[in-house]
Amino acid sequence: MTLDHSLQPLSPTGKSHDEAEAQLLRSDEDEDLDFLRGEGDENATQRPLLASESGDIEGVTTRFDVTHQRQSRWIIAAFAIACFGTVIPLTLLALSLDLQGRPKPSPLEIALSASLRRPDEDYVLDPNWDFGAPYQVRTYDWIIVDKEGDPDGVAKPMMTINGQFPGPLIEVNEGDVVEVNVHNSAANSTSIHWHGIFQNGTNWMDGAAGVTQCPIAPGASFRYRFNVTGQSGTYFYHGHQGVQALSGLVGPFVVHSRNEATNQPIPYSSDRVLLLQDWYYDSDSGLMRDVLSPGVEDAPIPNTALINGVNQADCSDHAGRTCSQAEKSLPSLDLAPGQAHRLRFLNVGGFAWFQVAVDEHESLPIIEADGTTVKPTSKSMLVIAPGQRYSAVLTADQSSNEAFWLRARMITACFASQTLPENGVDEAKAIIRFRAPEKRDDHQPPPLPTTESKLQYISTCRDLSSMTSLVPSPEKPAPEYADHSWHIRVNLAIGDWRLQRGVMNSSSFRPNLKSPTLHRVLDGLASNNESFSQAGILNSAFDPDSELVVSHTGAAEVVDIILQNMDENAHPFHLHGTQMWVLGAGHGYYPGYEAFGLNDDGKGLLSPTITNTTNNPLKRDTITVEGFGWALLRFVADNPGVWLFHCHVIWHSEAGMGMQFISRIDSMREWKLPEESRRLCDASEEELRKGAPPKDEVFFGFGNDENMKAIGGFIL
Repeated sequence: MTLDHSLQPLSPTGKSHDEAEAQLLRSDEDEDLDFLRGEGDENATQRPLLASESGDIEGVTTRFDVTHQRQSRWIIAAFAIACFGTVIPLTLLALSLDLQGRPKPSPLEIALSASLRRPDEDYVLDPNWDFGAPYQVRTYDWIIVDKEGDPDGVAKPMMTINGQFPGPLIEVNEGDVVEVNVHNSAANSTSIHWHGIFQNGTNWMDGAAGVTQCPIAPGASFRYRFNVTGQSGTYFYHGHQGVQALSGLVGPFVVHSRNEATNQPIPYSSDRVLLLQDWYYDSDSGLMRDVLSPGVEDAPIPNTALINGVNQADCSDHAGRTCSQAEKSLPSLDLAPGQAHRLRFLNVGGFAWFQVAVDEHESLPIIEADGTTVKPTSKSMLVIAPGQRYSAVLTADQSSNEAFWLRARMITACFASQTLPENGVDEAKAIIRFRAPEKRDDHQPPPLPTTESKLQYISTCRDLSSMTSLVPSPEKPAPEYADHSWHIRVNLAIGDWRLQRGVMNSSSFRPNLKSPTLHRVLDGLASNNESFSQAGILNSAFDPDSELVVSHTGAAEVVDIILQNMDENAHPFHLHGTQMWVLGAGHGYYPGYEAFGLNDDGKGLLSPTITNTTNNPLKRDTITVEGFGWALLRFVADNPGVWLFHCHVIWHSEAGMGMQFISRIDSMREWKLPEESRRLCDASEEELRKGAPPKDEVFFGFGNDENMKAIGGFIL
């Protein structure tokens, strides 16, 4: 059975994009969460079907004393009414009984039968959104299911939310409470990270497996519930177990500011999201195991790129794969001519950088970077690293053509080889047409754009903010004095058994999926274990070889991070739970604080009149340190919790390029971990590790036949 349903936009009364999906997910088969308990209509009051029609007819046929001719007419009429009044209700009764006798489809059946592709209109933000609506709970019901999908025609195993890809749009106001009910019907364990969301006061909802929670085991459920306070802008969510973000577990998350309608750097009439990502045809978990295997030094190169989960493959290039020749219609953006339109670009991929442009448009002003509003900065092309987001405004004032290509091209200079496997396509495209949406004719597809690209080849992977001045508006000056300064050396290093791993100061991160860092910290504080309450590197509480944990015990300490990249690869670093000021970045060795007018270790200004460095630098949550380069970052450790700091190239993070910061131990002493969070850890370690990277010891004894037999005959 195929069930077609449309998703309604979020209304001022609080109905979300996903409530239509939530209605279909109501079922009484699983009692773990309310959304899996059905609310059947067994108690509904039904209208009596044969109550009084025949009695009325008798009254009609005996009440009047008229001529035989009129009697005949009334008898005929009465007979017809009796038939109508009897047959129709009986038909309805039979239909009702038939429907009641059929079992309702389960959430899993609904998800598996749903169309994989998410309609273009799902990513157009509600034009009637009420920015001033009272604070409210926005509820979303998700079932995670494994499903074979073919976003560009080539089939592969995927993980999806409610059977569709990419995931549903979460759209809320600043100050709202977000509640997401997740039921994991997939074969692997999972967790959901809310990329860029501060999680102030709800550290256990951050979704970092092994850091703030145990994964959600197969068959288990978990309710994420958190307040979105003190931030607005463009964010996203993704799976945080292994490389599940590459398998389809991603989606957009937009937080509106309360004054967004009247405080727009460039006024715009429409608003939408555009998800950019690299895409692999082989099994993502298989690729992860290959990357972590002995002797492998290069990350796998993607086969293609997607915009909002779509591209078009040439099946003749993929003879050995299951490939559909059915044409995949590219994403289409209908923009009202003569008006400005906000485009929110999100790089939700795992490896590739993207350069983005619209043909024949030299001005694409940037107004937001990672949730920070910036003064409009005109660019003809954006460069977006994994994990980063930019909002740009496109003005529909070009009259040279009726349609234009929007291009998102992977920067192949970031790969070990600039040739994609299987004649892969390095560019994803969307169609932009300057016309009102109501003038769209779905019965007669309009001609495709004929515009040509002017994108220039980019030879290096450098953060856009290092090439363009992005100035926050309103101003967000950085503190002038740092309480701590941490020098972090990052690189990919080859160790025992020729295993290449990500390293930060000789530490390669291995999350403890059975006993997350947050759980151990709270248990240690509750038992007055002093090794968890100290400041600095917690060498006693954690093994720094696999868990580099730095604690800040004050109320709002200012922390500097000096990243020195000793690797040829550029690394986009993401800090959970807060944003970082970018005080400086460049190539070569870090030049020292004096070059920025700061005292040693960042402890104040050399001269009170020279404040260029701290006056109003860009503040964001994902910043790139270029190959053989450096970056000077500053943040305020005022958000209580354990926060992961890691490279957002998924192959590097899963290889261990990550560490953790602890903030506000004073507040955490008062915390009690919610029982629902602790209950996730009741699953066996075997269950919790499903979908996680293999342990290093799997590869010990490489080349030894007995060892190969012990690990299931895995052949490299």
